[in-house]
Amino acid sequence: MVEFDRVVDEIWHRGPLAWPKLFVDKNAARPLLSALDPPPSITHASDLYLALGCALGDSVALQLFDSAVLTDAARAIRRYDHSGELVSETLQRIRIHLLVADGAMPPRIARYDGRASLRAWVGTCAVRMALYVMRGTRNAKEIAVDWPDVIAELPTGHAELDAVRARYADAFRTAWREACQQLTPRHRTILRMCFVEGAAIDAIASTYAVHRVTVWRWLEDAKRQVLAETRVRLGQLLPASDPGTASLLDLIGSQIDLGLSVLT
Repeated sequence: MVEFDRVVDEIWHRGPLAWPKLFVDKNAARPLLSALDPPPSITHASDLYLALGCALGDSVALQLFDSAVLTDAARAIRRYDHSGELVSETLQRIRIHLLVADGAMPPRIARYDGRASLRAWVGTCAVRMALYVMRGTRNAKEIAVDWPDVIAELPTGHAELDAVRARYADAFRTAWREACQQLTPRHRTILRMCFVEGAAIDAIASTYAVHRVTVWRWLEDAKRQVLAETRVRLGQLLPASDPGTASLLDLIGSQIDLGLSVLT
């Protein structure tokens, strides 16, 4: 309980600093935080503050969500199709999927736990939703998706990392694909199910007859392994004398996050 109170205090310390126009009622938001499993993290405490405001239906929070978060999601969608129709359709579905309550259940954005940046978390959801929309479009061209490439191109929520990653796109994609090939068959399967097929953690847990927390841990293990292996392989592919090499390796080691909590 002491640790939970410390997390709550940190959220309400950082949140108003990052979003000075937004006021989120701590008493109203506290039950949403208590329901998170795994518990909330302070890694992105200010993003949690915004997400809680959205979950409570605050108009200022919803405006900030559109202007500060969905902009990155739109860029991620354009990697697959430059048509304005796809972007518009996907973003509208994202708003409904994440921000609209389902009966007595709070909006899905209440499941955001602060481990990934909110931009990366929503970007992950947007990419999966865009692929779903594209597959369901009548007379749409056949969409061939290789799941390592889908994950490799997910937005990280960190502009510096995205810029450096784009500079070394070929080397990054090669290292990432090779790292994914080193995963166990189960890890490869659940990553494909989550990011390409759109399966939720509960559905995967049912498939494997395990608790949803077990699946979440498998996903976290897969993420750690593929990031560590990517870092090693990039160190072998890129020239050590290039300042960008060290920058990319440091950023991957400390900041890249797949936003796996969006899959809950």
